[in-house]
Amino acid sequence: MWPYTLATLKQALRSPVGWVLLAIGAFIGWFAASAAILALDEVGAQSQPLTISTAQLAGVLLTLWLVGRGLDEDRHSGFAAAADSTRPGPTGRLLGRWLGATASGTILACLTALTIASSAALEDPDGLYLASTSIGGCAAVGAWAVLLGSVWRGIGATLAVFLLWVLGHLPWGVEPFLAGAAGRIVGGLLPGPYAAGTLSALGYTSAAVAGLLLVTLALSRPADA
Repeated sequence: MWPYTLATLKQALRSPVGWVLLAIGAFIGWFAASAAILALDEVGAQSQPLTISTAQLAGVLLTLWLVGRGLDEDRHSGFAAAADSTRPGPTGRLLGRWLGATASGTILACLTALTIASSAALEDPDGLYLASTSIGGCAAVGAWAVLLGSVWRGIGATLAVFLLWVLGHLPWGVEPFLAGAAGRIVGGLLPGPYAAGTLSALGYTSAAVAGLLLVTLALSRPADA
């Protein structure tokens, strides 16, 4: 598992994709936070949610790209095929890809938020708060990407996960989006904005990620299959 985790982290560091997402996210966040319309009323109250949501999106996109790119490379790699024939097999490879992509996305989200706050002369958000608000979304997106990417091939899995991310922003649990426990469960399964400090959100997100990974490992197969 760890070789794939490190390989994914190195890929995130060496590829221009992460740096481009950081630059785009920082610019969008700075522009929105500095826009005159925000200065009219409650700019302080709006700046932090805006910064967090922009940073989360950058982290999610990097996570999604790393998982898709990694799984695609594994399908055409002789090393991955050989590694899958040994312990822990494809389960270790998939977990490594997920862990490396989640860590990379979380780090990028934190860097993006700090860059936005610095460039827009906003109060720097707490680093622990940034990590807690980003890791849930990145972990959930990564879990869905590993699950669908290990079953489907091509851009279809990536588009499906991004659609799930969009659906995760809907207010599940209230009318007309499945009011009650059923809606909260659906909202927990879908990747989306994560509320830091909320034990119920943490529980739903953790259970959803664990369940998705267990299903993925149950369906896992060698890279050349």
